[in-house]
Amino acid sequence: MASINNTDILKSIDYAKKNQLFEKLNNIYETLPKGQCTGCGSCCMESVGINLIEFLNIYNYLQDKDELRKKSLDRIMDYYFMEFIEKKSCPFKDENNRCEIYEVRPLNCRLFGHWKKEDYNKNLKDITEKNQQYKNIMKVKYGFDISDEVVNYKIKYCEDFIPEDRYLSKSERLNFADNVMVLDSRLFSKGIIDIEFRDRGIVEYFIDSLLNQNMSYNIKVRISKEKNISKRTIGRLKRMLIK
Repeated sequence: MASINNTDILKSIDYAKKNQLFEKLNNIYETLPKGQCTGCGSCCMESVGINLIEFLNIYNYLQDKDELRKKSLDRIMDYYFMEFIEKKSCPFKDENNRCEIYEVRPLNCRLFGHWKKEDYNKNLKDITEKNQQYKNIMKVKYGFDISDEVVNYKIKYCEDFIPEDRYLSKSERLNFADNVMVLDSRLFSKGIIDIEFRDRGIVEYFIDSLLNQNMSYNIKVRISKEKNISKRTIGRLKRMLIK
């Protein structure tokens, strides 16, 4: 599979601007309930799932912030290529637990804390089971073990977050996700960007904008099998791709 072509990304951003898709995305964000967060950063420990329109929104936000863009890509590459070996925090979280893209943070980040506890813990249990299944698959297919730290890592339900009104039901949360998906459908229907329609985390989107998907995954597997080559290989990739 090819990488996400940079020209197509810029064309898609241009289309989104001309058709007010970013404004519509922000309108959805503005309808989300508010809450009080302690800012501990404990929840910022994964490559959170995002939509295409959200990736384009973040990509566009970083375009004129050269230092932040390069620093973010550096962390993104560490996160992706070391993902099976060690657990890292979100590449956009700084040393003071602050989100460096807070203004354009995706839907899943904005909804964290608004889950009902029983819904959240059930989802967490499902994720942990899927992680174990994936570990077993990787062991059989590639002959290495994903770190137990990674497989068993859990972002626990936040007891400190206080919603302004109430916790959201699953159907309410999914309704927000559906509204964002509608914006994605506008982009895909135009065929501007040649990208496979599938679930991606924020890290995957940026990696796919840098490297061929099969190539990046194969490098990731090799690094996971031969840990002694990790820093050298990732360093070379950074020098080649981060400009």
